[in-house]
Amino acid sequence: MTSPIRFGGLASGIDTDTIIKQLMQVERAPVDKLEQKKQATEWKRDAYREINRSLMTLRNSAVDLMFSRNFYAKTSSSSDESRVSVVAGPSSGNTAIRIESVSQLATAATQVVEPVDKNGVKVTKATKVADMNLQSAIQEIKLSTATKEWTLSPKPRTGEAVALKDATNNPIDVNSYTYDEATGKVTMNDGSDVPTGTTATYTSGYQIQIRSVEGGDFKTIKVAEDATMENLVTALNGKDSGISAFFEPISGKLSLTQKQTGEKSIIEFDATTKAAFKIDPVALPQTGGDASFVVNGIPMTQSSNTVTIDNMTVTLKSSFAAGNPVTLSAATDTQKIFENIKGFVDKYNETIDLMNKKVKEDRFRSFTPLTQAQRDELSDDEIKKWEEKAMSGMLRGDTIVRSAMDALRGKWSSTTASTNDIEMKQLFQIGLSTGADFTNGGKIELNEEKLKAAIEKDPEQVYQLFTNTENGLLLKIRDAATGSRSSITRIAGADGSGAPTYSMGREMTEIDTRIRRLNDLLVGKENAYYRRFTAMETAMNQANSQAASLQQFLGGGM
Repeated sequence: MTSPIRFGGLASGIDTDTIIKQLMQVERAPVDKLEQKKQATEWKRDAYREINRSLMTLRNSAVDLMFSRNFYAKTSSSSDESRVSVVAGPSSGNTAIRIESVSQLATAATQVVEPVDKNGVKVTKATKVADMNLQSAIQEIKLSTATKEWTLSPKPRTGEAVALKDATNNPIDVNSYTYDEATGKVTMNDGSDVPTGTTATYTSGYQIQIRSVEGGDFKTIKVAEDATMENLVTALNGKDSGISAFFEPISGKLSLTQKQTGEKSIIEFDATTKAAFKIDPVALPQTGGDASFVVNGIPMTQSSNTVTIDNMTVTLKSSFAAGNPVTLSAATDTQKIFENIKGFVDKYNETIDLMNKKVKEDRFRSFTPLTQAQRDELSDDEIKKWEEKAMSGMLRGDTIVRSAMDALRGKWSSTTASTNDIEMKQLFQIGLSTGADFTNGGKIELNEEKLKAAIEKDPEQVYQLFTNTENGLLLKIRDAATGSRSSITRIAGADGSGAPTYSMGREMTEIDTRIRRLNDLLVGKENAYYRRFTAMETAMNQANSQAASLQQFLGGGM
């Protein structure tokens, strides 16, 4: 609302604006207190939410650590990486194997062909597929929803007819519909919709058929009517073709390689494609070969050069004769597992540190939130220093935060695991304890030497202590963090929550309502003050006018 322009003190000489301003400062005291209360509530809400965010991060860290790979990390090595490499899996044993010889690597089927056009001339990248002896591609598409104009995609070949069938697979009379070659659209001649379930059959572009697995089905590779040899090569390299293709333009040769290795992987074309590629129509399919090797005295064959042996992923890189074996080994990656656990412990301690700081932070009650009038009198640096004091200790001694700390701390001491090893039944036995100092709020003390020794001795038992469905630590921490977050969220809400959804939000809404009401009253009081001073000015102005008239009269009679 725009404030009216007022000129006070013209008759009396009194600075009425200053007087009213000072009077209103006194009147405004209840509003200032409410605004200070709201600001303090917002600060406390934000402090709660900071803890909530840390609890969420802790919860997510616990969930992430539950995956078995974090407790079964392995290191692996090969005595000759140039011949055989190895990657140990989480379930690999602490073991070693020998690859004694590799008589043959797995190979993929490969075929080199010389495509020709209809005149028997070698093709180039720019040769149109339409000029080659390839099979026409037949499209059959169904309309899912009735429409006035049905756009066929891909478009029929130029000059080709389009045949329609209804939803019951009966042919539709060609005189009852029209296909517009320019637009690629089908419409009904009577103006009605093309019915749902209508099927269109037509010739569109060209295709080749290729089989890449022995006994498998032919895959159809389609290209558009105006496609070139270069476009055909791109289609052959598609993810569903099963092969890789390379065209060498100088020789006009096309190299085709199966993407999979092994003797069951093949390259075989249909009869029409064989003719276009100058392949003997009775020639047998090109095939790959299996890898042959010896592991610890046992002959083995595999279709791939990457094989799994004792849960280790082994990659054969070259063939070699017996007498110079390659040794592969796997062992527990103690350092990696230790770092995974330490990362979680660090995140836990960060959360405990934050909560401990909040409940012990000094509260400076004499530093209340600044009113607008007070802020106007201070510099930015002074405001910052004041508010640092004013915001301190918002959660000092808070029972909800303390309860959350106690809940988290208790999960470490209550975690046990069923085991025959009595020295690894509880977390403190493997180097993780809350310590004797209760003033640290439950931070975890980590004994690196002890934890690494436990991991080396029995990673399975360490895994169970953390993830056992009944007493595992991570599930307990996850649930405790979730429960504490729920309690805080009911009071302070989550980031972005609407005010009506949490108690402090509702409290601040009520404060806003009271502030608006008081401000409305203040406007009325301010106007009343101005009316009184205006009346005084009017009266004094009249008095001054009468005095001037009297003086003029008396002066005129002398």
